[in-house]
Amino acid sequence: MMVARKSLSHDLVMPKRDSSSEHAELAALLKANIEASNRTTHAVRAIVRFVFLQLTITTVCGLLVAVGASINLNQVFVPVSSLIWLGGTVFAGFTARRDLKSSAVPRT
Repeated sequence: MMVARKSLSHDLVMPKRDSSSEHAELAALLKANIEASNRTTHAVRAIVRFVFLQLTITTVCGLLVAVGASINLNQVFVPVSSLIWLGGTVFAGFTARRDLKSSAVPRT
């Protein structure tokens, strides 16, 4: 049996299918598509979060160096700023790796 559906641009004629196995196959494909989309979302989120953390850490460290230069205490502020930057970079790296694990493709 053929079912006619009206579209805005033209008429579509689609065969009507009642098979439950085809519905199960479509449901499985839809589920796989959603899971792939979620993995992509997690990967993009991890990259954006890493970049945002790096920008924030670099800005804070730049401000510390500027304050140290303005009050002539570079010998204190530059090492502190460097340690904060290194610690922040390690933290951002661990955060990105942890977030990227949620986007890993499952092994079958």
